[in-house]
Amino acid sequence: MRLSGRIGKKFCEVFLKFSPSKPLTVGFELEVQIVDSKDFSLKSSSSEIFRSISSSLIQKEFLDSMLEFVSSPHETPENAVEEVFNEVKRVLDLGRERGFLLSASGTHPFAKPESVRVTENDRYLRLLEEFQEILRNFLIYGLHIHVGFPDEESMINAYNVFVEYSPLFLALSVSSPFFRGRNTGIYSYRSKLFEQLPRAGVPQQFSSYEEFLDLFSILKETQTVESLKDVWWDVRPRPDFGTVELRICDSIPSKERIAGLLNLAVMLGSLSFKERVSPYYHQVHLQNRWSAARYGINGYFIDRGRKVKVGTKLLEIVSSFTKHFGGLREGARTLEKLTTEPTLAELQVEAFKRSGDLKPLVKLSLLEV
Repeated sequence: MRLSGRIGKKFCEVFLKFSPSKPLTVGFELEVQIVDSKDFSLKSSSSEIFRSISSSLIQKEFLDSMLEFVSSPHETPENAVEEVFNEVKRVLDLGRERGFLLSASGTHPFAKPESVRVTENDRYLRLLEEFQEILRNFLIYGLHIHVGFPDEESMINAYNVFVEYSPLFLALSVSSPFFRGRNTGIYSYRSKLFEQLPRAGVPQQFSSYEEFLDLFSILKETQTVESLKDVWWDVRPRPDFGTVELRICDSIPSKERIAGLLNLAVMLGSLSFKERVSPYYHQVHLQNRWSAARYGINGYFIDRGRKVKVGTKLLEIVSSFTKHFGGLREGARTLEKLTTEPTLAELQVEAFKRSGDLKPLVKLSLLEV
């Protein structure tokens, strides 16, 4: 029997009730590595940190050498960044006493997955049982961005916009060319690891919110997922928060670059109110994602049939936003600057060419306040 959109609405009433957000408020989650202050290896110190620091903005993650910093919703990207880095400072202060640092990149360059412990958590253990070796290789760390919307229609339209332009976010954040001590040749190897999961990678676009509900109802009723937390698309509607969540970015340590990415998300969210976006060829989105993962800011972007450089498309978005809205001028300047600067992935590759040593790559990704 075919499941219908009617069933999707029934499930929505229980699991996906829409909670409106103030339009274009923004927040983010930053996954970071806990590393030894002497040799930069991963250090299993998350339990020690949670015994010493109590904060709703610091959360446990899949690995016990990993933390996640979570901002509140904010009116401006800069305020969200400031809030998170205040919490980063608290952890770094503790780290000076306990011998650890914090690093933010998409992968750890030389850690071996088999030597890292998974956090004791029923959900994580269930996922490990399902995904086996794929999940055991998940020494990966991301940056997730939330943008608020007031209703289902504006959220799903913005979702379609973000799916189309999500490779631009990846291109700006690439920071994981090294994995298990080797140069993979791919600037975001994290994204290639993550897409091995069946509910990860580039999602389809939707013609309506009801179509999204119908898909989720099928996944839910067949017991494929328990909740939206089991859907790991590069872009994910979050009706429970009233947001669209971008999950495609590698983790990065730069406050300026994080603020630039948040500003880009707000710009695209603003532009999504101006025009309804029709779904486009999925294969084009896959190609654009590959180009971003492989080449970062130096890649190309297929823009509704024309081929442009990633940096060119980013500047076009900035120009379109400032033309229509005129705001976020500082954010616009930040994005313009980032299109001319090397990504963390490029800096890591160059550092390794100079020294042949992997430890300096961790130094490049250390969080500072």
